[in-house]
Amino acid sequence: MQMMTSTIKEKLAETFQISMERAAEFLEICYIVNYDKNKVIEPKNGVFDRLGFILNGAVRIYYINEKGEDISYLLQVNNDVIGDYASYITGKKSMAVIQSLLKTEVLYFDKKDIETLVQKDIFWLGIAKHMSDLAFLDAKQRLDELFFYTPEERYLNLLKKSPEILNKIPQKYISSYLGITPQSLSRIRKRIY
Repeated sequence: MQMMTSTIKEKLAETFQISMERAAEFLEICYIVNYDKNKVIEPKNGVFDRLGFILNGAVRIYYINEKGEDISYLLQVNNDVIGDYASYITGKKSMAVIQSLLKTEVLYFDKKDIETLVQKDIFWLGIAKHMSDLAFLDAKQRLDELFFYTPEERYLNLLKKSPEILNKIPQKYISSYLGITPQSLSRIRKRIY
């Protein structure tokens, strides 16, 4: 457990660009939850009062459209933040569903605990802003990919981000994330490989 805690502290220090002492302080408010494969982590219409870092595994964040189809909006892997940030900020219900795609381990922190840290030490306000910036940049990157990149370019970006995970995630989720049919994904994969 000591080795795992040390590794997590190092990840936090690197992600937030803080000292190991500050990472240890942050880790005091965190807790770890393990999920089996294909587990719904957060259901639709839930209110997100926590965010998390994926320590190991993969999740998808998806929506159900008016036809009842689920559309994968995000595929998040090791070291990515998960949660619906808009719901986290506003306290309103989310339309998103979060599902584990593999056995997944998540390091969570609750909103109330972050607020307590910020009240105790203004330093943490900068970290909260950094987390907000990361959430914004993730959303911006996703929109840019959808509007300006071809499906093949989106696939190559995903491949660059997490090559080891792609072979473990069902193709229907990858094609949904890319906004294409599974058949189109197969054609892209044939061209690349």
